[in-house]
Amino acid sequence: EISKSFILEHLQKLSPESKAAWGIMTPQHMVEHVELFLHMAVGKVETDITTPEKHLEKVQNSLFNYQSMPREFDHPLFKKGETEILRYESLDAAKEALLTSYDDYLEYYQNNPEAEHTNTVFGLLDHELWELLHRKHIHHHFTQFALI
Repeated sequence: EISKSFILEHLQKLSPESKAAWGIMTPQHMVEHVELFLHMAVGKVETDITTPEKHLEKVQNSLFNYQSMPREFDHPLFKKGETEILRYESLDAAKEALLTSYDDYLEYYQNNPEAEHTNTVFGLLDHELWELLHRKHIHHHFTQFALI
């Protein structure tokens, strides 16, 4: 289960020198990447669904298992073979922003329990499906940097 205390506990192990087990993200890129998905979950980042309609049910059903996300996944929203431009001045600032965005996410769904927002790969998601996606996504990236 993902919670603010879980995120905080594991983020404390992350430093600018932490190395990824796969991929090209730096620690700060990973934190900013995870934060972006919290923005997507509350509609602050709008995205088109790139998964063909005929595959959406299967892709969404994958959120219900504990199978890891694939490593080196080429997400349709992001640059190929290069890192994204950083939005924060430091890893600490990015961590703080992630924690704030997590609080905003929790508050948003407390006030808007029926809300649904699109994810590029998984389609239109309600709060329950976003929770499952965040669990899988955060676990994936925290594993990438040996935080869990």
